[in-house]
Amino acid sequence: MSSEERDLTDVHRALIQAFIVNRKFTTSELQRALANILSVSNQIAQSGSEVGHEVRARDITEEQIDDYVGVANSALYHLDYEIRCTKDSDNSLTWQLEVLE
Repeated sequence: MSSEERDLTDVHRALIQAFIVNRKFTTSELQRALANILSVSNQIAQSGSEVGHEVRARDITEEQIDDYVGVANSALYHLDYEIRCTKDSDNSLTWQLEVLE
């Protein structure tokens, strides 16, 4: 098992699943999705109790997005997929799951 595979957590797996379903996210959509994933992960870590720490979308930084996407990309690379970030004409970022060629 590679170090990237060891670093892959359920949060990364859920993020990959979100990209498989949606294919494309704006930064704010990705912040909301990641906040929801992390909140559920925190609840599970608290043995399923409803008192797990809730993560808000505004608390998710670009650095965190880059970190989670980077680890997810390490796993996706072996499957010929990659999550790429592009800048739109209005300077907003879009994150998209793409097939590597």
